[in-house]
Amino acid sequence: MAEAIFHNYQRLLNKVDDFSSQIIQRYRKYISCGYGCSDCCQQNLNLLPVEYSFLQQGFALLREPMKKIVPNQAAQGLGDYTPCVLLDHGACVLYERRPIICRTHGLPLFITEGDKERRDCCPKNFTSYCLELLPQTDFLHLERLNTILIAINRGFASLTGIESGIRLALNNLPDSNIIHRKTHKDSDAIK
Repeated sequence: MAEAIFHNYQRLLNKVDDFSSQIIQRYRKYISCGYGCSDCCQQNLNLLPVEYSFLQQGFALLREPMKKIVPNQAAQGLGDYTPCVLLDHGACVLYERRPIICRTHGLPLFITEGDKERRDCCPKNFTSYCLELLPQTDFLHLERLNTILIAINRGFASLTGIESGIRLALNNLPDSNIIHRKTHKDSDAIK
């Protein structure tokens, strides 16, 4: 797949990364999360097709020894907490291509659930600082972010023919043909 189909997704990733950098710089002494912290990195993660395809492209570029480690970790099966298949000694092998959820773990989040709103973050962060004291502008608005991500995913799906509403399990990532098979299965059903 040409990188052009990921243009909008990459723009969103850049914006999330810019926001994250600003928050981390501003609240460095209250944030424990960082590169190599993998407590939140679990296998039981389902991704939208645009995120999954972006990761798949990165997986295809990995060196062969690393490509063999990932399927072995996926074969371990899922438990209550099974480390992500992309972790190697606690660090993500596709860090630059990690999905939105992985980029936002630990940040101050503003979450809307029905008519209720709440603020949240990793329990390791802001332990000595009250989240309620942070200005609203220093929270990542999860609902807004997800709305943008879903719109980008719909655009991606229309360009690729992949169903936009599906979720793909991260632990299937080593199976590089899963999206390709899904696309062909859907087109065969239409015939």
